[in-house]
Amino acid sequence: MAAPFDASLIPEPEPEGPESVSGLTRRITDALEMAFDKVWVVGEVSNFKRHTSGHLFFTLKDEGASLRCVVWRSTAERMRHDLGDGLEVEAKGRIGVFAKTGNYQLYVTSVRPRGVGALEVAFRKVKEKLAREGLFAAEHKKPLPRFPRRVGIVTSPTGAVVRDVIHVLTRRWPATDIVLAPARVQGEGAAAEIVRAIEQLNRLDNVDVLIVGRGGGSLEDLWPFNEEIVARAVFASDVPVVSAVGHETDFSITDFVADVRAPTPSAAAEIAVPDRREVLAGLDAAAGRLARRLRHAWERLRDRLALAARSRYFRYPEELVLGRTQTLEHLAGCLAAGVRDLWSTSRLRLERAGSGLARHAPQAALEKSRGAVAMAAFRMRAAGRALLVHRCSAQVDRLAGRLDDLGPQRVLARGYSRTVLQRTGATLTRAADAGAGDLIRTHLADGQLASRVTGAEPGPRRARAAAARRRRREADDAQGTLFG
Repeated sequence: MAAPFDASLIPEPEPEGPESVSGLTRRITDALEMAFDKVWVVGEVSNFKRHTSGHLFFTLKDEGASLRCVVWRSTAERMRHDLGDGLEVEAKGRIGVFAKTGNYQLYVTSVRPRGVGALEVAFRKVKEKLAREGLFAAEHKKPLPRFPRRVGIVTSPTGAVVRDVIHVLTRRWPATDIVLAPARVQGEGAAAEIVRAIEQLNRLDNVDVLIVGRGGGSLEDLWPFNEEIVARAVFASDVPVVSAVGHETDFSITDFVADVRAPTPSAAAEIAVPDRREVLAGLDAAAGRLARRLRHAWERLRDRLALAARSRYFRYPEELVLGRTQTLEHLAGCLAAGVRDLWSTSRLRLERAGSGLARHAPQAALEKSRGAVAMAAFRMRAAGRALLVHRCSAQVDRLAGRLDDLGPQRVLARGYSRTVLQRTGATLTRAADAGAGDLIRTHLADGQLASRVTGAEPGPRRARAAAARRRRREADDAQGTLFG
């Protein structure tokens, strides 16, 4: 840090008389440069400008004071960081005096960013919020009218901006009416006045476009155009809005919301209305084109008239009528001949159709169909009877063969025999049906045998039944013995 300022370091003036302003300024400059040759300060960049020569000019400020700063081009070319309004930086340099204005300022030798200033933070927050809500979207931008009849201006009535805008509007398009809605453009309450002016112009009739803006200034001076209420008023405007806030390098929230952004107020006036010289030049060009087209059309009509005047039909119009009459008579003859040919052809086709219809008359076709149906029915019945007889004969032959195979003689021929009890004539199927001494007769395939029964043995079934009866009697006897 620099040493505290010592007033004793300032040299005394010469005793001859009062010194000049330049002399006093030089002594002050020498004293400041000796006392503050190396300073290091921190503050927020404001009113930043880059001169065409390459030098940088800005103001460092905090809550209580501001300090003008200069960065020479040689130093600016070596800087690795870009400067801008709202950026908080740490600057090193020396204090000097600009003799023309008598202002002291900091000649910066190095700068490094420290952070973002409070206004810049607020600017970014409002911008991000409105961008999320869609206030910057291109689909909401309204087109500007080609030939506005009335232009509304929202700006300070005492600044140079309103004079510049009015001058450009009247120079470019004198037919435009100008309506000024005065409003403060900086300081406390300026945003509310801007909103009120925009609303007033929207309530007027026949206002075709609005120009809202002011001249250049620091970020604090331009801040009303970064207020959310101004941005929403511009977005809600039914009249297209041209934003013209500050210089070309200055950007505000109003620029993003407006339908068109102009780099300067004068440029906004040029955008809002056409240039009468260009319009007149366009009208002259259109008039020239129209004249050339009319001349060409007149020349074509003149040539056609001359051609018609030289035409044979124009000189002898009766030939045109006679030729048309002859053509009409020829066509009438062709039509009559065509009608006669068509009539003859149609008559022949009708006669052929009649003879064909007679051959295919419904009654004849019906009789023919009835005969065919009767013949088919007769054939069907005959075929049915033949099929039935054939099927029945085959089935009878098959059943007769089976019956013959199952006949008694065929069974006896296979070695079987049939035994008949002589006294009853019944065929024996069980040995128990015949008793000892009965006369039986055995029939064979060839002849008979007579014999007498000497004894009978029961078959397996009868033996099993007798054994079961014997076991039951034994069980009954045993039960009687136990409980008798």
